[in-house]
Amino acid sequence: MLYFTQEKYDCTGCGACKAVCPVECISFIYDEEGFFYPVADSRCIDCGKCEKVCPINNINFTMEDFEQYSIVGRHKDDDIWQKSSSGGAFTAICELYHEDDGSIFGARFNGTEIVHDYVKDIKDIALFRKSKYVQSDMGDIYHVLKKLLDDNKKVIFSGTPCQVAGIKNYLGRDYDNLLCIDLVCHGVGSPGVFKKYIEFLEMNHGSKVKSFGFRHKKIKMGRMLEYIVVVEFENGKRIENEKDIYNTAFIQALLLRPSCGKCRFANIQRVGDLTIGDFKKKHELLPEAKGLDNFSTIIINSDKGEKAASQLQENMYTYSVEISDIVKTNPPLRQASKLNENRDSLFRDLQKTESVETVLTRYISYPAIYMKIWISLPDRLRAFIKRRIKI
Repeated sequence: MLYFTQEKYDCTGCGACKAVCPVECISFIYDEEGFFYPVADSRCIDCGKCEKVCPINNINFTMEDFEQYSIVGRHKDDDIWQKSSSGGAFTAICELYHEDDGSIFGARFNGTEIVHDYVKDIKDIALFRKSKYVQSDMGDIYHVLKKLLDDNKKVIFSGTPCQVAGIKNYLGRDYDNLLCIDLVCHGVGSPGVFKKYIEFLEMNHGSKVKSFGFRHKKIKMGRMLEYIVVVEFENGKRIENEKDIYNTAFIQALLLRPSCGKCRFANIQRVGDLTIGDFKKKHELLPEAKGLDNFSTIIINSDKGEKAASQLQENMYTYSVEISDIVKTNPPLRQASKLNENRDSLFRDLQKTESVETVLTRYISYPAIYMKIWISLPDRLRAFIKRRIKI
């Protein structure tokens, strides 16, 4: 077998090369870090289609003559908001754009793996809600999605920018019945490490993991906590953890794919019709939205995206925010995530006999005491202090 990417940072793992191969000679295998990479076997005919479809080689940004703008919003349904990572923008868009015979694509859990899948019933999109800090396997999604589009079915595809770019390159043309939503992405975590972590949890708690949530919302001391990990086990046990070691390692860029450190999509030029993500510094940029927390950012990148977003006020509280402010407060819209300097050492240690708990605990860092105090302050108080001393 032949690895046809010379450097690992040149492959995002989007799967477009496998989907486009006319002789089906490409498969994906896991490397020693737990990420999947394409390999070609002896059936390869050197047609070059895999190189042409690769989004790293050919990036086609959505907005040509369209003037981008941004809004922020929070779903009016408190239950949907609570079950969403941010403000529920993904659900709101799907509710308004979806048709009865259409399909919605997104990332969901399949056991302890994250896979891309699709649903037809709007009620089933709960599977795709919530951030998942693990790279998803695209599987056979490319072929399924293209057939639906060719059958003139309305399709919503949501994914990381590299996945959206892979889809668009594979399709080769714009479909009026396809709405692409890309995410403000910090990077993707290792499926192999996550699998090891799940196995550790199951051994430690004596039961299979039933569900794993990366971002559960909870108010504590007047402050919204949004990175609480909630794990439910088949024996009925449930744990909540503000300092989950997998989550912490991911946030500290210890578990990211090599290509994430050189991401070519980490800028305001977007591949999706819409871009959604967290809205940072709401109390500073949107003080008039009193009593409402955890908004979504929605960036409109095309005419198609504008049409889809035009009715969002029906099911969201929406506000206009300057796109320059959105960019300032969202680093992935300016630059790629910087891989942690200890990342490679962590992955080397994970290949040894030590447990995943031991290795992750060794490498994650915790804030100094003054930062702990600052972080614990209510959001409104921190915003007030910043305004006073002009941080």
